[in-house]
Amino acid sequence: MKKFSIVCLLFIAGSLSAQTGIFAGLGVETNANTREGATFGGSLASGLDLNQWFCLGVKIAFSADMGTVNTLELPAFFRYYLPLKLSGLFAQAELGGSFFFYDGETYPAFLGGLAVGWRYDTGKNWYIEPSVRGGYPFVWGVGLQAGTSFDL
Repeated sequence: MKKFSIVCLLFIAGSLSAQTGIFAGLGVETNANTREGATFGGSLASGLDLNQWFCLGVKIAFSADMGTVNTLELPAFFRYYLPLKLSGLFAQAELGGSFFFYDGETYPAFLGGLAVGWRYDTGKNWYIEPSVRGGYPFVWGVGLQAGTSFDL
């Protein structure tokens, strides 16, 4: 087990030293962060491309059901770009916390989920990224993000 841990640490260190770029974007989303119906909101995400296949990042999202429930999500994510002919297709794991604001009270919750999306590079360092996700506590989400990326 100790050798496996050392190999994992060396892999991560090697990946971090071979960074290929960073990105940041703004998004809109509808999701199930409410007791019934859907909520609408926005997000800000930033990430670090470790190499052509892997990415690490963080996201801040806020959604409201236009009535009683507001939600703040603070996940970190790990992304894997699938090596297919259709480049830009990715699978993403999210892990973090949510805060529900309801009737003047704040309720924290664990956040965990999986997303599938497609990054479409529009040229000159700009991208558009539609995605769908599922997990807890939001059940489902559908979003669109647009942003910019920079090579390192």
